[in-house]
Formats: sequence, C-alpha cells, structure tokens
Amino acid sequence: MNDMLAMLERWKLDVKAVRERVYRAPTPREREHWHALWLLARGWSATQVAEALDRDAHTIGDWVEDFRQKGPVGLAFEQAGGSPPSSARRNKLS
Repeated sequence: MNDMLAMLERWKLDVKAVRERVYRAPTPREREHWHALWLLARGWSATQVAEALDRDAHTIGDWVEDFRQKGPVGLAFEQAGGSPPSSARRNKLS
C-alpha cells in the first residue's frame, strides 16, 4: 500500500477528499500543499511532485512530515515575516 494512502487513512481522508481540499483551500499556498498530497497519493514520487510544482523535493518532504504529524492542520498556511496585511495595519492605526 502507498505510504500516503495509509497516512490519509490515519486522518480519515481518501484521495477524493484530498482532491476536494485542493479546490476548497482558503489560500494558494494551502492549495499547493493539498495538490502535492493528492499527487503523492496517486503514486507520484516526491521528486516528480517537486518538479511539477517547481519546488525543492525537501520542501515536499517537509509538507508530508507536517501532515504525518499534525494531519490537515499541518498544511495550513501561516504568514511568516513580512508586513501584515493592509487590513491589520489599518486596525492598528485606528
């Protein structure tokens, strides 16, 4: 059995559910994470996924490890660094 399928089962997901999350993810980055998992679940290697998504294979491995440890929550995008969104700056100035 594909390791990714076993991981999905652990978190009570299947390939169809992952595909749905690709389309329903709230941010482009999260869509990319779910897309990577979907490709892996379909038998693609991390190297193939990395090439298709223009990412480093280690990055794909990090996403998989986050999912392995935390489940779907591990794929949520967290803003790191940079300026806060303009709406947050406006609220601070008020």
